Amino acid sequence: MTGTPDTVRLWLVPDQQSGPALASLFAVLDPGERLRAEAYRSADDRRRFVVAHGALRCIVARRLGATPEEIRWRHGPHGKPELTGRHTGAEVNLSHSDTVAMVAVSASRRVGVDVQRVLTRLDAIAMAERYFPPEEAGFVRAAADPDSRADRFARLWARKEALVKAYGGRLTQGLRIPLLDGSTGTGEHPDDAWSRDYRVTDVPAPPGYRAAVALSGTEAFRVTLRRWTWPDPSTPR
Repeated sequence: MTGTPDTVRLWLVPDQQSGPALASLFAVLDPGERLRAEAYRSADDRRRFVVAHGALRCIVARRLGATPEEIRWRHGPHGKPELTGRHTGAEVNLSHSDTVAMVAVSASRRVGVDVQRVLTRLDAIAMAERYFPPEEAGFVRAAADPDSRADRFARLWARKEALVKAYGGRLTQGLRIPLLDGSTGTGEHPDDAWSRDYRVTDVPAPPGYRAAVALSGTEAFRVTLRRWTWPDPSTPR
């Protein structure tokens, strides 16, 4: 008998916080996060960092029955944050690109999420030929116009980043993994065999962006997506 597919919960976090709300989100960050926020020279970049990381803390804290300030992180060998301390019991990941951030929460399977802005001025053909396997570079090249090529490139890049973030490795490990069908990594090279144990799927994103989520294991999963606002008392536990 087939069990119920696992659920990955996603929250879209728009760049809309200012004034008292932004100060409240800054207050829940830990000292290291505050230092990172204050190091940004651009006020826009600083605000977006605070919103994304504050939202991550609020979402995870509510899921685990904690306060945002109680959430603690440790970092894997390649920098992936993981929960540690008193409040664990979930796998989480964060991505942000320009004005959009996205948070992913999984009950037990390692998760990675990525959101990419579609950069229409990007030389998508050159970038795809440099970083992607030949079949994917050809897929990007075959698009009808520059905007379509940029869209295809962003879609593939988001899948690869999500895969690598779920695994906790380096981006270079994922760029060479063929993900044209957007499902499971093929891992044709012995060094890439790890990718066979992950599933990747595209997820909805705002206009001008592409996003994907990846989970460890080859079992099917379903995705829920909601928009996060501050405060959000209805965020599900």
